[in-house]
Amino acid sequence: MKFLREHKKLHIWLGITVIILLLFLLFRDNRAVMTFWVDNISWRIVRVLQRPTHWVRFSVAEPMIVVLLTLPIALLVRAIVRMVRRRMSLGYGLYRIFIGGLAMGLTVLAAFSLFWGANYYADGFQERAGITAEGATVDDLERVTGIFAEGLIETAHLVERDEAGVVAVSIEQIFDESVYAFYGIEEVFPFLTHRDFRPKPLISSPIWAMTAYTGFYFPFTGEANINILAPRSRIPATVLHEFAHQRGIADENEANFIAILAGIKSENPTFAYSAWLMGYLYLSNALHRADPDRFWAIQETLPDYVFADFADMRTYRERRHERVAQVMDTLNETMLQGYGVESGIQSYGEVVDLLIVYF
Repeated sequence: MKFLREHKKLHIWLGITVIILLLFLLFRDNRAVMTFWVDNISWRIVRVLQRPTHWVRFSVAEPMIVVLLTLPIALLVRAIVRMVRRRMSLGYGLYRIFIGGLAMGLTVLAAFSLFWGANYYADGFQERAGITAEGATVDDLERVTGIFAEGLIETAHLVERDEAGVVAVSIEQIFDESVYAFYGIEEVFPFLTHRDFRPKPLISSPIWAMTAYTGFYFPFTGEANINILAPRSRIPATVLHEFAHQRGIADENEANFIAILAGIKSENPTFAYSAWLMGYLYLSNALHRADPDRFWAIQETLPDYVFADFADMRTYRERRHERVAQVMDTLNETMLQGYGVESGIQSYGEVVDLLIVYF
């Protein structure tokens, strides 16, 4: 009894966390419950959390991630020191460390599941928009790839470029203009209406460049965090992708589709070009796998500006650190599959089906 009393707070903390996770597992396949939770509770809380972070120009997510990674180590050291000073038995001390560490880890998992994971089980873009991704023929794929090639041809020369022909629009301009980029798509899909805040440049961009990732959304602060060392041609579409996540769109293919459509409808050449480029890359890769001859027939019509951006993207990807990138891919894959996305990181490319249905 004395043992239980001395660990009462730890046991209560652990018990509450386990109950929350069990409730999430119990109800996650009930779409009505998950949709109610997301629309009426979790997303309202996230939006409240998002507002104070808007007033600072740096990413609040970065120091929070550092704390989340280092706090367990600090607490472990503290627990060991206390165990030695108080001359606790080894078993007693290890039990406190184990229960405390378990409770902390499950708390983070529970919070992430409630404020982000639940979105994978609630109504997504397709259910709300009435658009359903379906299989398509190679002819359909060729036709839509051609549409996106035409979009690149029409917008490539409208974007500011450097002497090498690569997109050179400033980060500041992209970030400043991004808050207006969703207006066009919000008129088509009013349920996407949401006040956008300026995205956050990542101080840790050199580290993210090692993974070749261009940005991420952090649900605990509601921030769109952008790797500013990514190819400039990709950053506008990346910002829009993270803005889609801010609207509760969890599935990566849907976030890509919304980003592409938002950019095209934005009437902003920088965002339109980046959107056409993102869509073309997914479509053309799929067409190349299906019919290389049709792919090359379209690819050869693109202007030199586009090929300059292709080369810039290849250079960026070649600089990534393979082991670091593999770790990041594994973490992302595990997270996506853990929340029911069976295709994992391959789901990003499933935007092709949505683009074919829409266009």
